[in-house]
Amino acid sequence: MYLNLKAKAKKNDVLFIVMRRLNKCLHLYIGCQTNIGQLVGVKKDCLFIQANDTQVISEYQTQLLGNNIFLYLQHLDNLTEEESKELIKKGIAIGRPNGYTFSNEGFLYLLSLNVDLFGIIISGYAKNINDVSSKSS
Repeated sequence: MYLNLKAKAKKNDVLFIVMRRLNKCLHLYIGCQTNIGQLVGVKKDCLFIQANDTQVISEYQTQLLGNNIFLYLQHLDNLTEEESKELIKKGIAIGRPNGYTFSNEGFLYLLSLNVDLFGIIISGYAKNINDVSSKSS
């Protein structure tokens, strides 16, 4: 019983840390689609989502992200050839051991394409838009 409670406490600590990190970058994805509409705002522990094909904006708890609500983002390696060429023009450097480095303009361009730059898909708070659209086709 004691071990079970300790494991639950540890899991809650991890979820709290992940949610804190998510709160630091979530506002960068305002404008992206979710499974229930377009993310139009973020405030503290709330998401504001405009339902598809309406002017109605509803408030949801951030805690629902990853359970009932998912952002639709894409991985960097899912860019089209044209998008990749544009990114190169705007500024990207690939180096080792640190991976990618983007100019400010390149970073903003990737955000406009709803590219997951913070591991949100892997964390389970978002779904790959390419996977979702291929299933609905």
